[in-house]
Amino acid sequence: MKELIHSKMHMANAGIYGEVRVDEVFQKYSFPFEYVVLHDVSLESNGKFQIDTVFLTQYFAVVLESKNIGGKLRFKQNSFQLERENENGKVDIYESPEVQIERNNYLLDEWLQLRGIKIPVDGVIVLTNSKVMVVEPSTKYPLIHHQTIPVFLRNIARNKVCLEVNEMHKLAEKIVASHRPYFPYPMCERWGINPNDLLTGVYCEKCETHGMVKKKNGWNCLRCGHVDRLAHEKAVYEWFVLIGESINNRQCKRFLHLNSPQSALRVLKSMNLITSGNSKNTIYKWEWKEIASRKT
Repeated sequence: MKELIHSKMHMANAGIYGEVRVDEVFQKYSFPFEYVVLHDVSLESNGKFQIDTVFLTQYFAVVLESKNIGGKLRFKQNSFQLERENENGKVDIYESPEVQIERNNYLLDEWLQLRGIKIPVDGVIVLTNSKVMVVEPSTKYPLIHHQTIPVFLRNIARNKVCLEVNEMHKLAEKIVASHRPYFPYPMCERWGINPNDLLTGVYCEKCETHGMVKKKNGWNCLRCGHVDRLAHEKAVYEWFVLIGESINNRQCKRFLHLNSPQSALRVLKSMNLITSGNSKNTIYKWEWKEIASRKT
């Protein structure tokens, strides 16, 4: 699974970098009409959906789907897939951005109509990688480079006012209030990893091995001698991220390779976790907002 996971991590990091490039464009340019830009919007109507960027005006809303993909791109119309050929001739297959925009446009339009708001919703595919060549372009949605976003948006016809300025800003506030952050945990379930395949034990960040031992002065690495008083917190945090939203004493003892239930109890009680149940049936949870705000 390592190759697959590394590939997904690379794609996620590339996607984040692409979205940052789009953000930078909007920080540098402005438009001669009232507008609001909303980044990384996650909403729910008859399905959950996530939009990279929404450009909202009095006249229309535009969904911008950013793709930080290099190489030769072919938008296949018969299979609704995106083919990317890299410099070595290897071909990778992705879900077409056309499908993503179609889904997001439909769900956003549905979300708006449920709130009595009628405004045209359009979409555009934004390529953020400079080393890209489009061999077969999209036939359903405009395809632009991120540098041309201002020109593209300025040239969209503004014929009919659908929202007054105050209504537009109230709508933006509603979208922000309804936003639900993307929550990818637990990762084992999401990525199809068997938890039994994980390396367990407390991790040493200095020599990058598992198996630190708890002593009076903290967690000691038997391999390099590094001592970390809070290494157990990182290990329990990994449980929540990788395996599940709750942990009990037995699971903690096994995952951290502790010698006794009492040691596991001390670890869990030291971490200000949310508890429920009594005695041996106590389970511990971590507030998900805290997990989402941490950096790994």
